Amino acid sequence: MEKNVDSSRFFALDFLRGLDMVLLTVIGPLVWAVHNAWGLPDAVLFQFTHPWEGFTLWDIVMPGFLFMCGAAIPFSLGRRLEKNGGKPDAAYWRHVLLRVAMLWTLGMIVQGHLLDFDLLELRPYNNTLQTIAAGYLAMAALACARSRAVRIAVPLAGFAVYAALLHFLGDYSMTGNFAEVCEQRILGAIMPEGSKAIREIGPLGYLPDISKVGEIRYTWWLTTPMFVFMTACGDFSARLLLAPGDGKKKTVHLAVFGAALLALGFALEACGVKLVKHIFTASFTAQAMGWCVLALVAAYAITDVVGFRRGLGVFMLFGRTSLLAYMIGEWFWPCFMFAGDYVTRGLVRHVGAGAQGVAACLAAIGMLIFCLYIRRRFAAFEKEVAK
Repeated sequence: MEKNVDSSRFFALDFLRGLDMVLLTVIGPLVWAVHNAWGLPDAVLFQFTHPWEGFTLWDIVMPGFLFMCGAAIPFSLGRRLEKNGGKPDAAYWRHVLLRVAMLWTLGMIVQGHLLDFDLLELRPYNNTLQTIAAGYLAMAALACARSRAVRIAVPLAGFAVYAALLHFLGDYSMTGNFAEVCEQRILGAIMPEGSKAIREIGPLGYLPDISKVGEIRYTWWLTTPMFVFMTACGDFSARLLLAPGDGKKKTVHLAVFGAALLALGFALEACGVKLVKHIFTASFTAQAMGWCVLALVAAYAITDVVGFRRGLGVFMLFGRTSLLAYMIGEWFWPCFMFAGDYVTRGLVRHVGAGAQGVAACLAAIGMLIFCLYIRRRFAAFEKEVAK
């Protein structure tokens, strides 16, 4: 464990987290509202989809969350370990496990059908919050290792093993990849008969027909090492920022790290490892992390080295209330759209239904921002009262 972990927070980390959240909860919905009103070119819409093979702007959102979770670990958990001489105590593990439980439960509420109270509808592991929980738990354990080599080697080993399993024990199709086979085997073992989380598997262990798929699905259980690797990339990037040296030196180190990840991803793709986000192939994961690191390089250079921060308040608001923004975006967005449609319904006869839909979306975004702002003001009030 490194000594003297800086307790400050780099502006770039919150800004980049906020940028990722704005892309998910503001830009994405607005793009589709504009398309429904007036139409957008296919090339633009493609960037806001998740194709089975390839890399789009929308594909970077989830890896970005995992990366930023890892980037927060040296600050949040580093301080806790430093107070106890670098050793985890009961309070440390209580904090970690409570956070993991909270993220896992919220994930099941948002996308796992937990509140249906029906075991046949339940999806025990199927969303971003749970991947963050998995990556956070693994890196919380690795943060206790005194050896930097161990903290680097374990995620790299997981990355390599998973990549090898995908490459040599299946293919990169929706129905023939090894991660999907394991997914269904695990679900079949832990879920009751008739569970909607389980899909039919063919006699050789592979899904027999794409018609059985219904929709493009992600894999989670076997793919966990990649979630840990992405969290580890964020952790390593933050430790580069905390290392001795001036801002320019740190920018160069981060840029080299990001370029190396991109080069690895491109090399794996050239060797036949396809870019598939849904199963987080090695080529996709390495390229995604390369772009995340380079985005951090740009954010750090602009906001922390140069010191330009004017006009970034909205991104900081989303960055510092990211979990609330995610929950609202995933769970309460239909309510906000209903309210937005209600307050803008009078525009229909003047601008048409399509343009009114854009106005309703903008109103919903305004309500989301207002809720986040109130939460931040309330937090500031709580701190003032506590003094």
